[in-house]
Amino acid sequence: MKKRLSRCFFPALLSLLALPSFSASGPIEIVRVKNEEYLPLDEILSQTELDHSFDMISGKGRLYRKGHYAVYGIGLSIILVDGGLYKSPVPVRRKAGRVLIPFDAAEKIVQSLRPGVRVDRDRSAAYVRFPDNEDESPERKEDTPVTPVKDRIRFIVIDPGHGGKDPGALGKGGIMEKDITLAVSKRLEKELKNAFPDLRVFLTRSNDRFIELSGRTAIANKLLKKSENGIFLSVHVNSALSSRISGYETYFLSQNPTNEDARNTAALENNVIVLEEKHDGGGTHDDVDYIEAMMITTQIQKESAALAACIQKGLSKKNRAFASRGVKKADFFVLRGVLMPAVLVEIGYISNIKEARQLKKEDHQRAVAAGIAEGVELFIKKYNSLIKIN
Repeated sequence: MKKRLSRCFFPALLSLLALPSFSASGPIEIVRVKNEEYLPLDEILSQTELDHSFDMISGKGRLYRKGHYAVYGIGLSIILVDGGLYKSPVPVRRKAGRVLIPFDAAEKIVQSLRPGVRVDRDRSAAYVRFPDNEDESPERKEDTPVTPVKDRIRFIVIDPGHGGKDPGALGKGGIMEKDITLAVSKRLEKELKNAFPDLRVFLTRSNDRFIELSGRTAIANKLLKKSENGIFLSVHVNSALSSRISGYETYFLSQNPTNEDARNTAALENNVIVLEEKHDGGGTHDDVDYIEAMMITTQIQKESAALAACIQKGLSKKNRAFASRGVKKADFFVLRGVLMPAVLVEIGYISNIKEARQLKKEDHQRAVAAGIAEGVELFIKKYNSLIKIN
């Protein structure tokens, strides 16, 4: 008697035949560092044929293919992939001359730059698997938006502008911007620690020392990791040719300055690059860095604009002595490449004798710090209300 085939057999067979078949590359060694798994970048490149460039000075690498791109940095857990941010639990490392990419991040990069291709693991090795009909695999459309990753705010970085051999703007009587920004930033640190005991608050400098602009950004970005976001606050004092101009304003990064005053303010603050050791005409802030900064647009720019508006609102409540000059946008080098909501606060004009006198006073410094802190608190409440808190 012949055996009957199950009715489920033919649909199951058809579904199996419909599945794409894959061809595997040779094995890629999984490297373990501190019990975390990595894939060597050189082996990923040899298997996937991605284009790659690496800057030894900045420690940044870029991978490209058919309009897709990924940007990583040694020591950073966050990777820029097609305009979106991917956060890994562990940072990219460099060991024995090799760049090591976290296993999960390697999967993300390969899948994004080679749609249809996947990375599988088998014990101590990984395999890049290509569809046999890879040419027919769907490419993501260039205008498809990347879903933004929203993680709870876990830390705040306060950046006192200038320092050391860079005094910043100068006022009458020997008053220097670097001294005011440090004093206000220290008060702001205390305000924020009191307001947010569960958050980590950092200063990029706690004394009179010089830090390159890119170094300030790196301090903030290295704190980012999976499921955690942060805020970057750069504190500055403005200056103008006219001694009658006074007031405070908050900026977020944009390639299109609000007006000529905003452009001039950015130029004034950006002049510090002439003091940086790596400055060679373009310094570390060259066209590639500029393009990279502009890759990070929609989501972070919106969040930074919202943060700026909240800070201006907080300052308006606490600083009654001078008027708000509003929220503005400009291309500040110190904000380029910051992978989180970031603003630059100009807390007053050192070129205005009356305001400069107030900026030196402890009670006014406390008012300014309290205003910024209140703005940060308002922003965090709004930010957290828009995300799912676990």
